[in-house]
Formats: sequence, C-alpha cells, structure tokens
Amino acid sequence: MKRGLLILSFLFPFILGAQAFKIDRVKEDSSLYKSDIKIIEDIKLIGNKVTKGKIVTRELTFELGDTIRSEDFLEELEQSRKNILNTSLFNFTRIDWALAGDERVTLVIHLQERWYIFPTPIFEIDDNNFNTWWQDKDPSRINYGIHVFHNNFRGRKEKLVLTAQYGFTERYRLRYEIPYIDKQQKLGLKFNISYNRRDEIAYSSFDNERLQYKSEDDDALRNYSASVGLTYRRKIFNTHTFGIEYDHNRVRDSVRLLNREYLGDFRKQIQFISMYYDFRRDKRDSKNYPLKGSFFNFNAKKYGFGITSKSVNLMNFQLNYRKFWQLEDRLFLASSVRGVVATNNDQPYLLQNGLGYNSFMIRSYEYYVIDGQNIGLAKVQLRYQLVKPNYATMGFINNKRFNKFHYAFYLGIFSDAAYVDDNTGYPENNLANEFQFGYGVGLDFVSYYDIVIRTEFSTNKFGESGIFLHFVAPI
Repeated sequence: MKRGLLILSFLFPFILGAQAFKIDRVKEDSSLYKSDIKIIEDIKLIGNKVTKGKIVTRELTFELGDTIRSEDFLEELEQSRKNILNTSLFNFTRIDWALAGDERVTLVIHLQERWYIFPTPIFEIDDNNFNTWWQDKDPSRINYGIHVFHNNFRGRKEKLVLTAQYGFTERYRLRYEIPYIDKQQKLGLKFNISYNRRDEIAYSSFDNERLQYKSEDDDALRNYSASVGLTYRRKIFNTHTFGIEYDHNRVRDSVRLLNREYLGDFRKQIQFISMYYDFRRDKRDSKNYPLKGSFFNFNAKKYGFGITSKSVNLMNFQLNYRKFWQLEDRLFLASSVRGVVATNNDQPYLLQNGLGYNSFMIRSYEYYVIDGQNIGLAKVQLRYQLVKPNYATMGFINNKRFNKFHYAFYLGIFSDAAYVDDNTGYPENNLANEFQFGYGVGLDFVSYYDIVIRTEFSTNKFGESGIFLHFVAPI
C-alpha cells in the first residue's frame, strides 16, 4: 500500500500535465541508455513555498532545453542536488526524473525548506575558543543579546541580519546580502555597517599568551566600520568579490602606553580605507561537513591608501586550499593548506596576523596564540563513518522544518603542522619562527542547520595533551 502511494505521488505532477511518462529503475538495460543523449524538456519544483523558482534552477548544472549525454545524466542530477543543498535554504532535496520517449526528460525537484527567520538569542563566549574560556570560566567574557536572521529575504536567497549585542563586546550591526541584481543572476551586492566597543582587549602577547587590558571607566576600544562588495558568479562553482571598507578605531591612552604600536606610531585613533579581491572555487559536496570535492580561496587586501591616514600601508595575501576524498565505503580523507603573507612587517598590532584565533588554529595548541606576519598551516584527517547519515523524526514537533533532521558520527585521526614568521622583535613569544605540530583523535557529530560538534583528544610537540571541544568542521 505504501509503495503504491509513493508511486502515485511521483506520477501526480505528470498526470496534471496530461502526459504519460515511463519510469525506469537505472540498470544496464534501462531505457535511460536507449539513446546517447537526454534533452531536458521540463523542470517542475515541489515544496518551494517561499523560495523563488529561479533561485533553485540557478544551482542546476544545466538549463531547460539543454542536451546531456546519457552516461553523464545521473551524475549531473546528483551534482545539481548537492548544489541546491549548499545554498543552505533547504533541509532535504530529491530530484526525480521520467522519460517521454527515449530522449526527452522531465525533472521533478522535491524540496523541504528550512525555517528562514530566526530571532536568535545571543549567548556566546568571547574568547579565542571554548577551551581557553573553560580554563577560567569567566562570566564577564560572555556576550548576550539578539540576532535577527532572515536567510531567504523576499524568497530570493537574500540575507538580512540585525544584531544588538551586549556583555563583553557591545555590537550593533546591519548586514544585507543580495546574491543577484541582474536577470542573468551573475552579479550581487553586499552591505555591512557596524559599531563595536569593548572594555577589555588583548593589547599584545607574552610567552604566547594574550596580555589583557581592562578599562574600569570607559571602553578600551571603539570601532566603526562599513563596507560594500560586488560579487560575480558566472556559473556554479566560481565566485569573485570586489569590496571596499572603511574603519575607524579609537583606544584609551592606557592601551597605547602599554603597546605604542597597537594602532601604530603611538596613535590613539586611526581611520583607513581598504580594498579587497576575493576568489572562491567551491566544489565540495557539503559546505557544512564535506566528504568529497575541493575548495580554493584566494584573497588580496590592501589596507590604507593615504587618504585618511598615511600610517597604514599594508597588503595581505591569503591562500586556502582544501581537498576531500572518499577512499572506501565509510573511509574518508581530508586535507588543507592555508597561508598568509604580509608585504609590510611594520603594521599596527590591531591588524596583526596570527594563529590561535577562532578557526585559524593548530589543533592541540588551543591554549596558545602565535602572533606574526606570515603564516603557513597544514592539516590532514582520516575519517571513519561510525554512523552513516541517517534521518530521525521527532513526533512531538509539528513543524516539518524542524521535526525531521539528519545526523552522522565520524571517528577520525589527525595531524596538524604550522609555521609563523614573526619579525616584530618579540623574542619572548618562542613558538614563532619554529615549526609546530600536533596530532590526535576525534569524534565529530554532524546534524542539520549546519551543526557540527567536535570532541578531540590531541597532543602537541611538547607532549602536552588535552580534550578539546569545537563547534565548526575541522577542515
């Protein structure tokens, strides 16, 4: 009975179209291979109540009326399905197909939309990572407030974010991203404006630990920033972004007395304009927790043009490449290399590069920071799929966007290595200018709405070991 209902639900859209279609299982003598080509005659979408149809069809590797070789047909459908999921607009998607004759094909794309509007409370730790905070469990380093996300504004994949945050870092922010402003869906725009203030900041580092200054009277650092960017995405996988930013930073006198180079040249405030170019080629099967494919990113950013402050004259180049392989049914390999090169060693500490901040870190060095100008970082991880991706339904939740979720567990072994080149003359930070490495084992939990929870046991080159918790994919 259930199988009959399933077949009926699949045929229903075609019956409405007053045409008869032949549905085949894919096998060697399937009618899929009776002709060398397949012509995409029709594309039907089911389930996109909010999302505009053109946003979905933009992610397909083909267009209506295109001709595809039969031997490539299923691969094209699978790649298109992954592209749709990588928009982060849908929890699940499936592409069904049916033949009308030997060559003409109709596609039915089934979609389950996510919930797009999130008035999300902010309760987060403002530290290098969770593990450094857990050492002291300092409640003053907690941020609270509210984010209001609209991840599919007007059903056009536009992202609107409003932030009101208090606590360790006070922040007010408006971010608006429009992926497409032209009919060809190639050009987009990004806007961002924010105000940030902090009573406590890291003004330098000693023995590879941050040195903190806390103001009892007024903010230690105040920042205003605004930016606009133009994006260009000609096809599916490549995205170019050209942007311009404005920053204004002001610190208390105590900060520049503690580190005269915090803003450069003993300055109390500084403002500058930056321009950047960013290129991304993303062929991962999943942006959340990739298992196959590759990711390449190149970024060049010029800080300061002598328009508002001649003291800032810095050029940064960043390169990030990640590769993912499936070795066996449940065995996967992931690797990455990442580098940062600065053209000027004489830079404000505020703009200093470094390892140990947020996701730019070497595992097993969670309690350290390594400041410097030029950085190289390599990671490799072998993953075993302990629990294959599965689906569960929570019957006590009525909303279909939340009651069905996917989950998986991965057991892995890993090794990281890094080198930080520091030319600032701070010999007390002895982890710079030497190779560092760490290794360990980990258990990763992956679920819907881009949730990743990593528990890792790792050891660094000094023999220091620990159990660490993270909330982003390792590579």
